[in-house]
Amino acid sequence: MNIRPEFVIISIHTLIALVYVLRILSGRSNLRNEYILVIILLPIVGPLACLVVEYMIMSDRAGKKSLDVDNTIFRDDILWKTLKNYHEKGDIVPLEEAILINDVKTRRKFMLDTLYDDPSKYLDILMVAKNNDDVETSHYATTSISYIQRSFQLSIQKYAIALESEPDNLELLDDYIGTLRNYVESGLLEEHLLKNLRIVYSQILDKKLAMIKDDDSTLIEKLKNSIELGDYVSAFGASDLLKEYWPEDEQTWLAAIRVCVDGNDRTRLQETLAEIQHQKINWTKNGMEQISPWLKR
Repeated sequence: MNIRPEFVIISIHTLIALVYVLRILSGRSNLRNEYILVIILLPIVGPLACLVVEYMIMSDRAGKKSLDVDNTIFRDDILWKTLKNYHEKGDIVPLEEAILINDVKTRRKFMLDTLYDDPSKYLDILMVAKNNDDVETSHYATTSISYIQRSFQLSIQKYAIALESEPDNLELLDDYIGTLRNYVESGLLEEHLLKNLRIVYSQILDKKLAMIKDDDSTLIEKLKNSIELGDYVSAFGASDLLKEYWPEDEQTWLAAIRVCVDGNDRTRLQETLAEIQHQKINWTKNGMEQISPWLKR
């Protein structure tokens, strides 16, 4: 009986593909599930290509030294945030550890998990991961960061349009302010874009103050944002309003000192310190610790 060559090729391919697919599905291969389609749809060439890829991954892993995590110095402000606690899983490790350890497969897995969770919770880690030497890890991080930026931009557009229809909606205005504040403080924006957004933020804060002149939290945000913009006229104006409406609040005077120092206004600083000496202020222990060095000068 004559056996046709194409039948032999297809049979060999099917056998090799089946073995390789089982290795991937069982976790014994370094390849992800996406490679299954390549193996099945490309006779002979597909499995061979996957063998080459797996060999490259194993060679890359063998050529790297294990990272001694215990002896690594970590920055407190960006590390040791844990992943969402999935009770049904037993192999969860903190995302920042997945970034640092020398296990490409684990690192990529947890980076991919962020795309299905809430990437904004891991923004500090993602900012580090985008510069990772592993191309896929960097790609996942960059994709997640782009998603966060897009979400901020869509939210800002949504609130801006909604406020045009409901300009007196205070709840809507507060949500808009909160979104702008989070975006400004996210660290995602480059200098010129950050400045433009701070200008928008300043305008929306002014809108809130036009509705409620004595809102202390809005006045403090206005003061801080004005300092960042270098607009010390507005910053001092917000400070004066805080003194007028909230003279007994320690935050009023801490903010007043900050704007004097950042604005390099020594005369106003001395006047503010003199006011503090004669003003009845409700100091907390933390507030007193901050103000004491200034009063001793």
